[in-house]
Amino acid sequence: MARFEANGKHWFIINTVNPLINSPSATIAKRKYLTNMVLEEAGVPVPKQNKLSSIEDALEFYNKFQVIVIKPAQGLGGKGVTILPEDENAVRKAYRAALENNKSKTSTKILGEEFIPGNHYRLLVLGNHVIGAVRRVPADVSGDGVHTISELIKLENKKRKERLLKPIPVDDQTHKKLNRQNLTLDSVLPKDQRVEIRFHANLTTGGSTEECAEEMHKFYEETAVNAVKATGMKFGGVDLITPDISKPARCAINEVNYNPGLRPHYKVDRGKIVKVAVPVMKYIRDNF
Repeated sequence: MARFEANGKHWFIINTVNPLINSPSATIAKRKYLTNMVLEEAGVPVPKQNKLSSIEDALEFYNKFQVIVIKPAQGLGGKGVTILPEDENAVRKAYRAALENNKSKTSTKILGEEFIPGNHYRLLVLGNHVIGAVRRVPADVSGDGVHTISELIKLENKKRKERLLKPIPVDDQTHKKLNRQNLTLDSVLPKDQRVEIRFHANLTTGGSTEECAEEMHKFYEETAVNAVKATGMKFGGVDLITPDISKPARCAINEVNYNPGLRPHYKVDRGKIVKVAVPVMKYIRDNF
């Protein structure tokens, strides 16, 4: 927590929660099913979503849509999220994993969601503008013609440890992502060939970020601003999925964060650093 003073007034910021975020809006953002409902009613594009009260519900949702995501109603860092379960046994396993990692204290514990293909972006909204935009890239490795993918992951994790970052996990998602590319952990990639090894783009599982505000089409800025306004906030981090942020296309917003981390904008792996905290502080100083 930090206390700030300016022009004879003061305010507090805890993590990135600040006076631009009210309590009802924070509750909506924390509960993914409420976010989905509020955004859909406001005409903001979102994935189709169902509450899943049992494994039977999960199986019914899977048989209806086939290409799905099963996740906790409230979670952290992508834990308990299963992308594209391939059969009914995988759905059962996904439901149990989501239940184990759910943080929600309400009756809604698990969500089934339509899988939206595309790249993942974090757009930081302040008032009527996006002040920072980063592309979130899933963990990947680059071939050298010598090491297997398994060995490349170990080498990458050694570098991540030196940077005090969490390692890239090797689990069912890793195997599934490789299988879809006709690869295994024992495959040797040609020199400089890059291969994604996760579906998630979370930083906690090896994801990286690249700043892309200059690529962003006005359509996506308007979509993100409308999403934050729909929840009642003036500041928020919007998680957007679209094939290409430089031109309008089918897209979806799967989350609005009331307490968005600023690290993706200050610690980008590629692109320029955007000091997003500065306009936020000026906005609070001049408008509250």
